[in-house]
Amino acid sequence: MSATFFTEADDCSFTSLDEISDDSVLGGGNFTRDNISELLSCFRSGSSTQNDNLWLLSTSFSQTLSRLNSDALQEVAANWAEDSSWEGTSVNPMDLAGHLLEIKYAYSGSGERIWVLFD
Repeated sequence: MSATFFTEADDCSFTSLDEISDDSVLGGGNFTRDNISELLSCFRSGSSTQNDNLWLLSTSFSQTLSRLNSDALQEVAANWAEDSSWEGTSVNPMDLAGHLLEIKYAYSGSGERIWVLFD
């Protein structure tokens, strides 16, 4: 499953990746809903669902992501890689850290909310 992180106003109702403006995409990858739920747990954060495929992440996620340096994000990624949704996979914590850094730097300076679309 593909998960795309993007920014948008609070009243987003997208149902496909084609509806998202390229300049609002922060990053993403092959992540399940369980993977993203566990990531949010690592950030002590949550989300609200618009529908099964569209989640609005809490502002605490974006605020914490913005504040963390590379070393701290690597630690988050290492903890995330140990969560149960990765069992039986050969996930690399450094790859996860790379995804988080990509989202962090793409988000920097944005005042909009972060969303995740599962496709």
